[in-house]
Amino acid sequence: MGTTQRINPGVKHQPNWGDLSNSITQIAKTFEQEKKLEDEEAKEKEKETKKDEKNDDKSPLLNDNSKQFKKILDRRTEHINSAFKNLVKTGGGRKAISSGKSSSLGKAGLKSAGKLVSFFSSVAANGIDKTLTDIGFGSLKGKSFKDVIDYLLIYCSDSNQGMDETAANKASCEIMKEIAAQSDNDVNKYQELIKELVDGKGLEDTLCRFLGLYIFEHLSQRFEEKIQQEKKEDISKQTFKTIKNDILGRIKVLNQKRKVSKIDWNKTEGKVEIEKIFNSVIKILYNEKN
Repeated sequence: MGTTQRINPGVKHQPNWGDLSNSITQIAKTFEQEKKLEDEEAKEKEKETKKDEKNDDKSPLLNDNSKQFKKILDRRTEHINSAFKNLVKTGGGRKAISSGKSSSLGKAGLKSAGKLVSFFSSVAANGIDKTLTDIGFGSLKGKSFKDVIDYLLIYCSDSNQGMDETAANKASCEIMKEIAAQSDNDVNKYQELIKELVDGKGLEDTLCRFLGLYIFEHLSQRFEEKIQQEKKEDISKQTFKTIKNDILGRIKVLNQKRKVSKIDWNKTEGKVEIEKIFNSVIKILYNEKN
């Protein structure tokens, strides 16, 4: 059964998933419109080439097309904003999601975020060897870098495979793979990269990126198959690539004043800080002023 069959009706007394689905469909339509305009422009240019017309004669058409492309891009931005707002609404609002009280979005993301930062901070404080032993991997002796990463991918995943858990698992895996890819298959370099994250501002950025990926995975799970069926694979790929890049692009501008390296992630302050960061991520996606 495809993912589109697993869409639930959302949160009680909140807008239906239909508004969110429509926003995603409208984003996809802008790519169809863009392609149609590109095809029309290509045909006109071909006609002009055959007629050997002067450049001055081509300007009005090109200027008109330029205006049309801008309108399409503006509509796309509006629909992306609408999609983010509708996602937050279906989750019961920013506060419910960021505190883990929503029944559809947030709980698994917060849990996985806590697990990630706890692991990273432990590596920075105690070293990779002790941390791996503490989480059940055992000694590094005789183990390859791939063995370590494979174990961590499982460790950071939740066994409960609901849509929320799946979104968190995929986001966790992507973060782990990104750091591993920079490590040149070297455990010591991997350890140093994590220490640099925790000692600097990188851990906060990593947390924000994880939460952004987590939100994207919720949208992708629910609607990518639907758009692929309705608009074909190339439009679906363009649509979700754009949504993902937009989410991560917005999150890059976040700038928390407090250094998260000073947080004890195993205490209540760690949980509170993750919720605050998650709240900021949702706020910037939702485009709220306050």
